[in-house]
Amino acid sequence: MPNDQQSAPSVEQLIDVIANSSVGIAVTDRSGAVVLHNRAQSVLMGGEADHLGGRILLDGAQDGLKTLIQRLEEEQRIENVQVTYRGIDGTHERASWVNAVLTGSGDGTRIHWVSRPELGERLPVSNDSAEDVTSDAASWIRAVNERPLPTLAPTAEQEDVLREFYRVAPVAIHLIGVNGQVMHANPADVALVGYTAAPTEYVGGHIRTIYEDKGLLDDFLGRWDQDSPIINFRANFLTREGAPKPVLIFSTAQAEGGSVTNTRCFVFSDPEPQRARDNISAFGWPA
Repeated sequence: MPNDQQSAPSVEQLIDVIANSSVGIAVTDRSGAVVLHNRAQSVLMGGEADHLGGRILLDGAQDGLKTLIQRLEEEQRIENVQVTYRGIDGTHERASWVNAVLTGSGDGTRIHWVSRPELGERLPVSNDSAEDVTSDAASWIRAVNERPLPTLAPTAEQEDVLREFYRVAPVAIHLIGVNGQVMHANPADVALVGYTAAPTEYVGGHIRTIYEDKGLLDDFLGRWDQDSPIINFRANFLTREGAPKPVLIFSTAQAEGGSVTNTRCFVFSDPEPQRARDNISAFGWPA
């Protein structure tokens, strides 16, 4: 059985997974001042945090930043809260859904934020326009990939913060190898599919164990050489007991030297579990 250190990603993997994920990630102090953030968070915010006074700026119909932090101090964790990220110029705004978790206390308090964009078209469509990066999933991932690394991108010097994020993240994270093996899965991911009591039955095994639609998974794995992103995709996972678990998947792949090495998969519990599950034809791909 691998111990926590053996089963956790390397610091290099953590830097890649956090910096280059398809979801917005930020770590702040208890006031909302940013410690680090990734490319996708820059797109959501309309700029880098150091250009926004060093903090994230968001509000919503019910929850502004101050209200969200107060809520976190009471509840420790929030999921699927709808917010609007705003730029400092007052014109930029991006609708998003936020998961967050508060750790520590006093001056040692940190808040880990994970945000998924509100997309006009959830699945990739043929759209080369850059006018609205949230018009569809293809435009979103293109905007993220083209965004330079922010000044506050994660670094090896922040290893403790990166490992804390992976350990306590308010979203499931797993890395899949080219052979379909689950290389690494954080505690939220292991819990999502009900393997907390027996994590090695899942981590180290094939990802097909947790997919209800095996054909869908085989299609995903067969497109590795195309580095095809899977953005805001509705599917059912299977728990250890065999029960369906409705999820939303945001997945991209890391490639080195022209070869894909692993995925960066972020998986959210679907806040609308009654909705129909997606299939490969939704991408415009042949079944």
